[in-house]
Amino acid sequence: MTEAPFDATGPVPPSATTSGGFAKLLQAEVPEDAICWHRFFGALQLALLCLLFLSGALMALAYTPVPGTAYDSVDYFQFSLPLGNVVRGVHHYAWNFLLVAMGLHLLRALILGAYKAPRQLVWVSGVLFLLVMPLFIITGDLLPWDQKGYWSTQVRFSIISSIPVIGDFLVQLFRGGPLTGVVALTRLYVLHILLLPCALVLLIGLHLYFLATRGLSGPLSDNLISRPKVPFMPVIINRWMVVFIVSAIGLGMVAWQWPAALGDPADPTDAAFIPRPEWWVLFLNQLVAIFKGPFMVLGSAIIPGGLVFLLGALPFLDRSPERRPSKRMRVMVATAVVLAIITALSVMGYVEHFMRPEH
Repeated sequence: MTEAPFDATGPVPPSATTSGGFAKLLQAEVPEDAICWHRFFGALQLALLCLLFLSGALMALAYTPVPGTAYDSVDYFQFSLPLGNVVRGVHHYAWNFLLVAMGLHLLRALILGAYKAPRQLVWVSGVLFLLVMPLFIITGDLLPWDQKGYWSTQVRFSIISSIPVIGDFLVQLFRGGPLTGVVALTRLYVLHILLLPCALVLLIGLHLYFLATRGLSGPLSDNLISRPKVPFMPVIINRWMVVFIVSAIGLGMVAWQWPAALGDPADPTDAAFIPRPEWWVLFLNQLVAIFKGPFMVLGSAIIPGGLVFLLGALPFLDRSPERRPSKRMRVMVATAVVLAIITALSVMGYVEHFMRPEH
């Protein structure tokens, strides 16, 4: 049994501890450039996540996780409810922009050496965040129960099953049987709206905690002039609110002009349907296409897993205190090579899936 905090006058009630923590937050000061043009993507990610949570909660109010009925509920929400097309469109476009913001945020941190001591855990928590977000997309694709979502999920199950030892177990865990039906839909729905959001909130909390305790990355120059500070509340909160409002209005206008697509209802008997991969997974699809048969595991697990491991381990592999890119040429060259390969694979995947007549 835990005891209440104690001071010289006696036990401090929990309410006083909470109010004291809030008072510290009100008095906290952070560098003035915490949200500025070159630190913009972190704040944008948080704004887009809030929009995803809000729009997802609204859609969940009308959603029924049952094959067939799921499609009808999504169709009803988008085309019959007021502003339903805008809400679903915001949800659709927000995760696309979120992936871009995440990639640019990570690339900036890598180039500027923001993973260096004492910020190793800030970097590691950011990489874990990067791993969780695609799981939202994978689990969410099946929920509308349309052709694209159903057959994309089938392709992913096939890729997952190629992973040695645990592949078949994972597919059975997600699918719950030999066919993708009501059990699979229910399990992916629970993952999408309950388990993954809890994991994401935990990771965001850890990331912000490490930022608060390890600090923001400083300028690259050796100039030791102290950085001006501003109150966290209301200055930084107000700046973030501007980012959130502009993001909401911008995505709302995009969703109004170009509504999110909803294909035909899923037909499990239509094996001729070939789903086109999303832009963010083109390079992974191409890896799987290159390594076929017994070598498929190279493209589905070993190469992507190895890259993610190296990315997370970077602060412990590059221990030099030097942060200037010109002094870290090995890291910069390796980054450029990986980005070039990803770009080339993505272009190859786009040509194969979107430009060839047979597709």
